[in-house]
Amino acid sequence: MSSNGHWQFNVLVGAATIYDKKFLVLKRSSRESFLPAVWGIPAGQIEEDEDPSDACRRELFEETGLHGQVREPIGYSTFSSYRGSMKLNNIQLNFLVSVTDSEVKLNPASHSEYEWISLDDVDNSELLDAFTRDIIKSARDALKDETEHEPVGQPARGYR
Repeated sequence: MSSNGHWQFNVLVGAATIYDKKFLVLKRSSRESFLPAVWGIPAGQIEEDEDPSDACRRELFEETGLHGQVREPIGYSTFSSYRGSMKLNNIQLNFLVSVTDSEVKLNPASHSEYEWISLDDVDNSELLDAFTRDIIKSARDALKDETEHEPVGQPARGYR
């Protein structure tokens, strides 16, 4: 609890989005108040009474114009931020999401660029900070597990 007696938190979702063995990363607009010009995955707050997988699909669409299929949860991340002078504790539920199209339509108010990063380049990409790299590594591990454990010719397991 903070010294003023209030504990504020946010619950967010993140979409580790894959297309043709590549992950999508977005560069936040330089006008953003939180982490301007930083690369990350599509992410945002869960709305009241919203299912996390629905929130993940909604955030992906709002930020990229892409329609995704949530395949599975891949973990969570925590971080602190501020809303004005109020410190927020954040938990971000991360999901592996697949898309069937790579044509991204960015909202210029929130993002300025995008890149599709090869699975093989995740460890060495200069675009990724440690936070985002860890999320994408978790997604890459989930993909490897799917490949190793599912019969050939069978569709990947779905999540809601």
